[in-house]
Amino acid sequence: MSVTRLIALAVLVATLVACASSQAEEKSAVRQAIRTSLAAAPQTTPAPGERTATATPPPTATPRPTATPRPTATSTATSTPYPITTPPTRPPSPGRTRGGRTYPPGAFEFIHTQFDVPPPPPRVPDEFVQSLPAVPEGVCPLTGRPVKDPAVLQRRPLNVRVDNSAQGRPQSGLAFADVVWEALAEGGITRFTATYLCQEANAIGPVRSARLIDLQLWPMLDAVLVHVGASQPVMDMILSSPWANANLDEYLGHPGFYRISRAPASWLRTYTNTERLWAAVEAIGEQRPARTLRGWLFSEEPPPGDREPATEVEIPFSPGTSSVVRFRYDEASGTYLRFQGNQPHVDKLTGKQLRASTVFVVFAEMTVTKIVEDSLGSKSLHFKVYGEGPALVVRDGFVYRVRWRREGENVMIRPVDAQGRIVPFKPGQVWVEIVPSDMQVTWK
Repeated sequence: MSVTRLIALAVLVATLVACASSQAEEKSAVRQAIRTSLAAAPQTTPAPGERTATATPPPTATPRPTATPRPTATSTATSTPYPITTPPTRPPSPGRTRGGRTYPPGAFEFIHTQFDVPPPPPRVPDEFVQSLPAVPEGVCPLTGRPVKDPAVLQRRPLNVRVDNSAQGRPQSGLAFADVVWEALAEGGITRFTATYLCQEANAIGPVRSARLIDLQLWPMLDAVLVHVGASQPVMDMILSSPWANANLDEYLGHPGFYRISRAPASWLRTYTNTERLWAAVEAIGEQRPARTLRGWLFSEEPPPGDREPATEVEIPFSPGTSSVVRFRYDEASGTYLRFQGNQPHVDKLTGKQLRASTVFVVFAEMTVTKIVEDSLGSKSLHFKVYGEGPALVVRDGFVYRVRWRREGENVMIRPVDAQGRIVPFKPGQVWVEIVPSDMQVTWK
């Protein structure tokens, strides 16, 4: 071997050694950063007598006082064998022109990538959706209660965005929703999506803007989205989505809304009601029989199995503020009374405290995206409610530690036990609380 080749070989070896050393230093720095971040993470301690639940319990969690193992997902004897880990490929959304803007094919999926939003879930075959259990004929699939007129089940559900700031309370119409979905918006404040199918409300509001969570609830329920605008990236997602036609947006001049003369702030003046909305759905050509909603089951009797007493449940969306939510069991009615902070949360239409027959707590992975939602620079939050994860079903004075499961965009999120069997809700209004995976939900 010539001297020149020996020199070249020595240079190459030195370069490889230097790269390996650099990579090792970089990995060490990353590991140290992770350790520092974890050490700085705030820890909360539940009050005496409280039980807690998070998506991933801390290593020092107190052992449960029974020998029964917690429910975990299983690959055998499940009623929903569709593969969550290997979902089908999502085809690009079609091109469309909506709201004065033109979106090429695939724009809906592309916008997700531009703002660090996790990709939308795939659509699973209709055959799988039809294989899920359904409520009996003439029963509301969202409340488990019989309907007086079966014709109401042929209309589209309405997903109405409702404010939950301190200035916006008390709201109107939440008591008449079939389901109320609650999740953090930004700034430690939550916002509601109230779903109406089997019941009607004379007033609903204040109606507010849409968020990323609506892009999951909307197709899941085959609903019509009702809102007042959105940040531009979220608006582009809505208008480029496959369901863009089923959209009632007061900001874009769609029908179905009205404004009240007085409100604590100008952005709290927009209201609507179910009569106006279903007429508006008819006017835009989207009033058709809704897809049969399958996956929720109901039972008057609390299910047997592993459960713990729960006369009060606390969900600390924003500790130390009125965004701390409590549900307190009222044995006389068999329902959970809702509190915002320490105050009873009432409906303006009824003057009575809001109550839930079932509280379904969904622990979901939260992503802070690049989407800016307000003038303060607050970033939009994404909650991954497809796949599966830990959950709680609270009903009849008990809490059940279960799993939630949702295989695709056209599948209802539902609670399942260790054998994959659907855990029934109590008939009546359901409140679904979508919380970050690391949030400590407590009960006593």
